Amino acid sequence: MRGCSSWCGVFGVVVTIALCAGSAGATSLQDLIRLRGHDRVVLQGLGIVVGLDDTGDTSKDSFVAVRPYAELLANLGDPVGGLNELSKAGAFAIVMVQMEIPAVGAMDGTRLDVSVDTLFNAESLSGGRLVFSPLRLPRPHKDNPPIMAFASGPIIIEGEDLTSGRVRGGGQVIRDIKRNPVDSNGRLQLVIKDQYAGYPMAARISDLVNSALDFSGVEHLAVAENAVSVQVMVPTSERTSPARFIAALMSIPVDPSLIETEARIVVNEKTGTILVTSDVEIGPVAISHAGLTITTMTPEPEPSALAPQMTQSTWLSINAEKSPRTETSSTHLNTLLEALRQFNVPVADQIEIIYELKRSGALHAEIIHE
Repeated sequence: MRGCSSWCGVFGVVVTIALCAGSAGATSLQDLIRLRGHDRVVLQGLGIVVGLDDTGDTSKDSFVAVRPYAELLANLGDPVGGLNELSKAGAFAIVMVQMEIPAVGAMDGTRLDVSVDTLFNAESLSGGRLVFSPLRLPRPHKDNPPIMAFASGPIIIEGEDLTSGRVRGGGQVIRDIKRNPVDSNGRLQLVIKDQYAGYPMAARISDLVNSALDFSGVEHLAVAENAVSVQVMVPTSERTSPARFIAALMSIPVDPSLIETEARIVVNEKTGTILVTSDVEIGPVAISHAGLTITTMTPEPEPSALAPQMTQSTWLSINAEKSPRTETSSTHLNTLLEALRQFNVPVADQIEIIYELKRSGALHAEIIHE
């Protein structure tokens, strides 16, 4: 097949990748799934931030905060006579240091950003510098896990929280962190991303893989295990070095029109973002919420901008219409949100109303909290 790839196994097994010409504008399988084994890993450790302008930890509230600093000074050749000498230092802070490793892993020498958060009573990390800090995998039941990376560098404050910061490119991996998603039986597990998960999507993905990959001797290369995962068999000849096979698998084109998901609302309270799919409906509802005041203006028979008649209410009523899909009374959530926006209802209150609607059963959708 022109433009396609094929492999021959030691036992004459032939796998044909039918990825010749995906439809224009199509997405690919890698946009819908992740590989099991390519999970989020965070290295962590304790560190010391120095150079603070009297905004760091003080032993008055936590003597344990000065012990690591005293040890650091001793290692630098400037020991202190006792912890009392540091009681009013204010120039250092004990911090939690974390570095997230990409899902595909990282090699020795890779540099990544690290996050830094105060652990004790420091007021601000602004202007501070993280001292050389070892990072390890979090293994609570293992004594002295190996050091996987080091972190150091100037602290950058990115938001309003002065007790949390970032060191850009401040972490360096010193041990390879490799991932092999193929298990001992030669299988890959495709984990469907939360926003797409469901039995219909799992079945559709398995059908796509089986139609794109032809594995001689195996009736079904891919099998939908449940609503969130699809199992794929890797050709015998590719199991020791599965990169080419995985690349072809993840590149399988997917027609966007085939991506059907349940009605969903994605809420991010930190950024104040509400995303609503086109099919989110609510039943008839009247809403009264703390802090919600709706003001309407009804002009007199002779309208006057200087003398309008004003009425206030703490109730908002949304009229529902019959849905053509369900033949029951409902309305789209966006209609409600638009009404709330017109009445200047804060986003935080809008989010709380969405959760109340879900708890009451009036909201017919899944809420995904980010």
